[in-house]
Amino acid sequence: MKAAGFGGGLALVGAIILGVCVWWSSRPPKPKPWNTGAITAQYEDVRTQGDNNTLAFDYTLVNNTDHDYHLTDATGVHIAAHLRRSNALSFDDSGRLKTDYPIYVPAHSRVRFPVLLGYPIPVKDDSDAPVDVRHDNETKLAKYIVENLSNIDGLVLMDDNARYQINFPDGWTQRAKEPLRVKSPDTSK
Repeated sequence: MKAAGFGGGLALVGAIILGVCVWWSSRPPKPKPWNTGAITAQYEDVRTQGDNNTLAFDYTLVNNTDHDYHLTDATGVHIAAHLRRSNALSFDDSGRLKTDYPIYVPAHSRVRFPVLLGYPIPVKDDSDAPVDVRHDNETKLAKYIVENLSNIDGLVLMDDNARYQINFPDGWTQRAKEPLRVKSPDTSK
């Protein structure tokens, strides 16, 4: 009788160990951490585009890896605004925050890259204007963003497939501080 109890207990312990081993091996693998250094972004400027006068933030993407970076479409890609007050990401499901595809950044190269925000604004960009007028328009646009979209302090692209997180820094706040180059005529006379 003792031998049967011992055998049954041993079988039960063996079954539990086997069950734990099967459960442990069937768990999904832990995802790779987000890589924030593979592709980095440098702010260039902000402009408006289209008939609705929406925002386009221009950046330079820098590929710091030995491999080309390529995205053919938005599958597995999420773009968010980084919010200043809550230090949180705000993902856009409406499609107002997006970019153009395909994206291709060769290894150890730099590529110009737009992030588009479908937010119409009253400041109109004029790419055919003289250099000083374009400078002032970009500065006024940056001031508008600082005053009216003050909670946004950057943008983020998350690529689920490569596990890359690309942080797009706020460059418009600094630009808004630049002095205007074209002096308005004095109309007080």
